[in-house]
Amino acid sequence: MARPRAGLRRRAAAGLVAVTAALGAAGCGGEENGAASASGSPSARTPAGSPAPAASTPPAAPAPPRAADGTNLRACKDGTCEVKVARRVTIAMDEDKLEVSAIKVTSLKGGEVSFDVALPSSGAFDLNCEGDPRCQTMVAGPAFGSAGNAKITAHPGARIKANGVVITVVAAAGGTAVLRMEPR
Repeated sequence: MARPRAGLRRRAAAGLVAVTAALGAAGCGGEENGAASASGSPSARTPAGSPAPAASTPPAAPAPPRAADGTNLRACKDGTCEVKVARRVTIAMDEDKLEVSAIKVTSLKGGEVSFDVALPSSGAFDLNCEGDPRCQTMVAGPAFGSAGNAKITAHPGARIKANGVVITVVAAAGGTAVLRMEPR
């Protein structure tokens, strides 16, 4: 009879190992089930039988605010407007009044807008960017009587003073920007 007892012990031990392994997989270890993650913070638990939550995607960039003048670029001719741009555009300006003949939006990427400011043929320019530590400005020309060009890359909150106009980047996200212009 010693033989059946040994078999019973082996089966009981095997059963105990199986139960212990099942309990370990169900909640006594592993990152998904409550153990501390590599960062040291505990992970969330899901009840047995419930599907684990799906991996979340980053939230979509918020839509830019509504522009007072919508997409009417002609509203900017006198230097006072707020427009939404979603592609490369040229915004004509009153060169005699503002000493800027046009603002050409050249790129809209993420939270960044790049544009060129066509300076007057006189060659005079006064360029300044405030409110955006990542703002980049560069002036090319003027040379030999040809107009100069200011290249600007800015982010929301930037206030660019270019000769007689102030350009504020109100918002920029998802390939769209809202620009506000006012005479200086």
